[in-house]
Amino acid sequence: MKFIVVGLGNFGSTLALKLAEDGHDVIGVDHNESLINSHKEKLTHTLKMDSTSELAVNDLPLDDTEAVVIAIGQDANAAITTAALFKKRVPTCRIVARATSDIHRTIFEAMDIEETVNPEAEYAEQFAHKLTITGEIKSYFLDEKYEIAEFKVPTSFLEKKVSEVDLVSKWNLSLVTIIRPESRKNLIGKEISQPKVIGPISGNTEFQEKDTLVLFGLIKDLEKMTDEIGEE
Repeated sequence: MKFIVVGLGNFGSTLALKLAEDGHDVIGVDHNESLINSHKEKLTHTLKMDSTSELAVNDLPLDDTEAVVIAIGQDANAAITTAALFKKRVPTCRIVARATSDIHRTIFEAMDIEETVNPEAEYAEQFAHKLTITGEIKSYFLDEKYEIAEFKVPTSFLEKKVSEVDLVSKWNLSLVTIIRPESRKNLIGKEISQPKVIGPISGNTEFQEKDTLVLFGLIKDLEKMTDEIGEE
């Protein structure tokens, strides 16, 4: 897939580099030449340009681009103008815009740009959640009520079957799968451990030490589970 990332600050460059590492074609755009130079060897292509210029935007290879990410964070006016120009140039292309405030998001929504992201706020929310829920490793918020979260297996679960723990009746949580470390030898014969998803879970699946549980449910139910397990 091909992506255009406009704004190569901390968020934009991290996103662009990750997409490139995953094998996608990524064009990085910024008006700052030093940022362009620092990433030109790792991205498919980099362009030093003013994204608020309609002529410059029209020259971009947008017709075969799957998504454009407006990652400009400090200059809200520039981000809005840039989004408007891309929306005008390719109205059917997927455009994701970085919104640094609720007003900013509302403006994008008025422009029919419904996909927005606020990386600082989202990270802060997830990190605060991680600090308050014992044992949580990662969380993926689906909306304000539900999430998918990874947890270290509680000690009280060890050597028990899934049916014995009964997450559904106790906490109304679904066990999506288990991530379990697997040992193997690398090319030079060294023993290494890497995580492996064990697949669909049955009631007879037994919890093991070092398991990571992938759970789905209401945030309040996940909190309830960790509170109750902590009291055992």
